[in-house]
Amino acid sequence: MNKTPNLFKDRVYETVEAIPKLHVMTYSQIAAICGNPRAARQVGGLAHHGPTSLPWHRVVNKSGGLASGYYGGKIGHKKDLEAEGFEVTEDFQIDTVKYLYWPNNKPLIVIVGETASGKSSAALQIAQTYNGEIISADSWAVYKGMNIGTAKPSKEERRLVRHHLIDIVGPDQDYTAGLYQRDVHGTMNQIYTRGNIPIIVGGTGLYIDGVIYNFSFMKTSDKKIRQYYNSLSITQLIEEIEAKKFDLTGIDLRNKRRLIRVLETNGEIPKRSKLRANTLVIGMKVGRNQLRSNIEQRVETMFKMGLKKEVLHIVDKYGWDSEGMQGIGYKEFKLWHDGELSIRRTKQRIIKNTLALAKRQRTWFKKNRQIEWVATAAEAELLVEKFLDS
Repeated sequence: MNKTPNLFKDRVYETVEAIPKLHVMTYSQIAAICGNPRAARQVGGLAHHGPTSLPWHRVVNKSGGLASGYYGGKIGHKKDLEAEGFEVTEDFQIDTVKYLYWPNNKPLIVIVGETASGKSSAALQIAQTYNGEIISADSWAVYKGMNIGTAKPSKEERRLVRHHLIDIVGPDQDYTAGLYQRDVHGTMNQIYTRGNIPIIVGGTGLYIDGVIYNFSFMKTSDKKIRQYYNSLSITQLIEEIEAKKFDLTGIDLRNKRRLIRVLETNGEIPKRSKLRANTLVIGMKVGRNQLRSNIEQRVETMFKMGLKKEVLHIVDKYGWDSEGMQGIGYKEFKLWHDGELSIRRTKQRIIKNTLALAKRQRTWFKKNRQIEWVATAAEAELLVEKFLDS
């Protein structure tokens, strides 16, 4: 960090002074807001030795615990909090969900880009540095049991950083952008109460834009109507859409879910607002040749990890027509299963479809001029540092 100790100290003092009554902030939260997320201990030192005129009793640790280094120890800290009206437990804890304060607009970091562009690794690095929690924006990672083909984060990665909105519905269930928007808002509130920063990461553009531009999504149709649409083939859905003269511009004609949504909403497009305040949107860019190499390596790894076995397990339990089995890396196995395609050709088809997905993602995000594009995780981290320092 290129900050002098005095500048950081002054910012800490200003932040603490602004904490309103009956609210608290955490050491790590203050450190991140003041531009040095690694300096939680330094904030603690300032709390113990800084100006006594500041409301240091409104600063607690990440879990809501009181400070033993406070004047008079934890007992003194408890006494000062209770004098202001806080409820403090006998083991010197307060409810951060109830009392946590975020100054101004709460920060949100978003990392987008094509599949296999390095989004997840950049997000993991940033989350560890800046007290972040990762919210997945992948329309296929929501499905339980679909682990290999969706390239979900490993157990080790989830141990390092808390991840959200992964494994939340079964492969036989529908999950829409409207439901995602609802679930993200609830998840973000939980993250903020812990004094951490939410980092939305993924390549599902509609999911992401629905959150950061506050789309007004239309309600889903009656269950019987949806069942009828699900019984139609993609060709039949397109014919019905064209007969009703609905606009298909920008719609992936191979995505059955998107086609059904066009019919359910009578061709209406969700209304959008301005970009959410205090939001940084980072795009990970990668050269075409490198992207192809990344995708080929990823698919090869998936097969070695047992993708075929995973597919057969899901098919045995939910069937080929289940929602989850329409995803890339899964649906391609149907022809192999029916004896019409070799496993080598199946692998090639997955690579081809993944490259086509990357192209659609690139087209979607390219339209957004508010995305700040970078080539490396280090460049992304510099943007985050500047964003949180502003």
